[in-house]
Amino acid sequence: MAIKQKILFSQSANDEYTFSDKKSFIEWLFKNKKNIDNDLIINSDIDDIDVKSMYKVVDFLRFYIKTKKNCDLKMKNYNDDLLNINVSEEVKKSIFEFVRLNDNGKFLRATLVALGYYSAGKNDDAYLDLSLALEVFQTSILIHDDIIDNAVKRRGVDTIPSSYNKYFKGSGKDFLDKRNRLANSLALCIGDFGFYYAEELMVNGYMNNPNLANILSYYHQVAIKTCQGEIIDVVLPFKEEFYESDKNLEDKIMEVYRLKTAWYSVIGPYCLGLILGGISKEKVKKIEDILLNVGIAFQIKDDLLGIYGDEKMIGKSTNSDIEEYKQTILYSYVMNTDYKDELLKYYGKSNLTKSDIDKVKEIFEKSLAKKYAEDIMNKLFKQSLKEINSIDFISVEYKNILNGFVIYLENRSK
Repeated sequence: MAIKQKILFSQSANDEYTFSDKKSFIEWLFKNKKNIDNDLIINSDIDDIDVKSMYKVVDFLRFYIKTKKNCDLKMKNYNDDLLNINVSEEVKKSIFEFVRLNDNGKFLRATLVALGYYSAGKNDDAYLDLSLALEVFQTSILIHDDIIDNAVKRRGVDTIPSSYNKYFKGSGKDFLDKRNRLANSLALCIGDFGFYYAEELMVNGYMNNPNLANILSYYHQVAIKTCQGEIIDVVLPFKEEFYESDKNLEDKIMEVYRLKTAWYSVIGPYCLGLILGGISKEKVKKIEDILLNVGIAFQIKDDLLGIYGDEKMIGKSTNSDIEEYKQTILYSYVMNTDYKDELLKYYGKSNLTKSDIDKVKEIFEKSLAKKYAEDIMNKLFKQSLKEINSIDFISVEYKNILNGFVIYLENRSK
């Protein structure tokens, strides 16, 4: 029997079950997952906190935790099988490196696959192979991203290039240069592994499913769009640093948000679940249009967290976006203000101090770039919630969970 647990939103939060905002409540739920099984009774003394929306977040988190548990177990077995493949020492090491990065994922995309499948009226676990395939695909994309970004940490552990640079011992400039190239080359090959592992998961899991061709075709379109977005994302910082600033920079940044984040993180996983569940192309298209705004808002939130987030929570340095000259709507907004030259003293520079980073944060705030980004993000999230409620072919139960997902994205800390 579930324990009744009273939750209160109040400005004077003074005990474990009283919260001053949505963000702190969501963080508490994640840290204290046992409470998700309790019968939560939520009240609020704060006018702008809608209690119904908080129940939807709880519904999403319950669905997420249950799905993640299933996916964690399936992924563990899958990773173990990969490690037991009989191959040469060099390949075995590379598979170990892939598995190491393929472990401890958040499984948000896997959860969206499951949610799409259940939204199509299904109630079994046939989504699992597709969920794992999307997570394996994500691991592969991240491995390639780490090469592009020269990253040393991913998911709190060494990236594959960083790991190989530690694995091969030696000294001398020639050795170190060649070791670094080798580490990147191996990471490239290992990332390629994952793309085909993902394909195999889908083919083996659904070879007798009449929707397999549609699933693979849609998956390929998601992957192609992700690559298109990545190309623009890679080229923009170079052109911005060494050529004249693009007059349509914000439009191109938004195109990256649409092609890369929206399709890869939100639209693709959820709609693949719908397709697996047999939903028609016309209905899938309607969902795509709604979730596009969710995906764009998701990326703007990521950009804000990349500057203003807690490094321990987000799992990376808040210097990285700045030092990498990352093109965001925060940056593009400042380029059209009198603060442009001040920002360029720091943006794209390496070895920035805490004081330098604080200066960048200050510039984004006083130029109103931060407010501009937050206003767009909040508008998109609000519009998405309204449009989700208008969908007439998904049950109220799963619309509420999808709403809870959007509210979670809006208030997340990582």
